[in-house]
Amino acid sequence: MIKKYLHLVSSSKSQIIIFLLLNICGLVFLFLPHNIFANMLDLELYYGKENVVRNFNAIGSNGRSVYVLSSLILDTLYPILYTSLILGAYVKLFKSPGVILYIPLIAFSFDILENLQITRLILNFPNVNETHVSLASTATSFKWIAILVTISVLIYGIIKKRKK
Repeated sequence: MIKKYLHLVSSSKSQIIIFLLLNICGLVFLFLPHNIFANMLDLELYYGKENVVRNFNAIGSNGRSVYVLSSLILDTLYPILYTSLILGAYVKLFKSPGVILYIPLIAFSFDILENLQITRLILNFPNVNETHVSLASTATSFKWIAILVTISVLIYGIIKKRKK
């Protein structure tokens, strides 16, 4: 089953479709109401309680409701898409990708964990717990580190393939 999935996401047609869907998702994020995109914790490398309170106050009650929905729906679809796109690229770039396939899966896992933690923060707002903020921020930081490693491996694979 995993081999079928990897075969599917590595086809040129699938790569184009996933790329287009990923960009459409990104555009939807940009145009979320209540200035959510500018205040998304997901885009920061690290944040503390002050950032959370400031960002959540900036988007208001209605913005927080939209943020929860976008975090649970749209921001679950987004990591599925970017993980599928990168897994497909890895299959195309590396003869036997093996262990490196876990790198985007780690990024995906931290992204989903981050979404759950941010949702928890929003649902408990204004009672912001420092421990919950720390857990959310740590998940966000680890997500960005894993994405950086994922992209580095992707660039390495592209350079390696171009040299051949």
